Amino acid sequence: MPERRSVVVTHRKGYKYWFFAAFLGVCIVSFILGIWWQQSRQEELQSEHQALSEQVLRLAQSLDIKTTELEMMRLNTAVDAAALENARQEMIVLQKQIFENEEQLGLYRELLSDGSQPSGLSVAKFSLTQISEEQLAYRWVARQKTAKMQVTNVIAEITVMGNKGDRVLTLPLSDLDSNIAEMPIRLKFKYFLINQGVLTLPEGFNPDKVRIVLRYSWSKKVSDDKTFDWVVEE
Repeated sequence: MPERRSVVVTHRKGYKYWFFAAFLGVCIVSFILGIWWQQSRQEELQSEHQALSEQVLRLAQSLDIKTTELEMMRLNTAVDAAALENARQEMIVLQKQIFENEEQLGLYRELLSDGSQPSGLSVAKFSLTQISEEQLAYRWVARQKTAKMQVTNVIAEITVMGNKGDRVLTLPLSDLDSNIAEMPIRLKFKYFLINQGVLTLPEGFNPDKVRIVLRYSWSKKVSDDKTFDWVVEE
């Protein structure tokens, strides 16, 4: 059988009071340390909050500046696009003017150099250009050659001949061009005149030829009577 021995612990008076006092002291120190840490942490948080607030303010100001710059860039882009479009339109107008001037110069040179051109009035050319399925742009040139060139009044009769179904149909130009109120057309020029407009064809009408008749306003005698085939240029 194992031997059993008793352990004798000496009882000390006040031991439990010292233990309680030590525990209380630890609690007080922990409480004080907790308050100090909390105050320190609060100051740190306030400092971080202040720094973040200042950073947010700087970012907001930077955002406002960048937004203003972006709006200015958009405005400049819009202005540049408008200026570019204006320049393009001006170039188109200038190109058109150059083309017209070159055409007029060519007609004037042709008028002076063409010895075979008959005296009096004549139609130099007639052309058609497709705009849409039912609309076409037309151009024709009237000119005169006389011994004494001067501004004169001219009467022009223009008709479009074709068919609608089985019926042959002849229409005056005033029925096809809304800018011409009535026929005949009254012109006034010295050397030549370029006439142009837009034709709108009636539904079902198939044009075949164009007839242009010219005479001086003071005469009933026809000076020129030409018929052109209906040829549409590409």
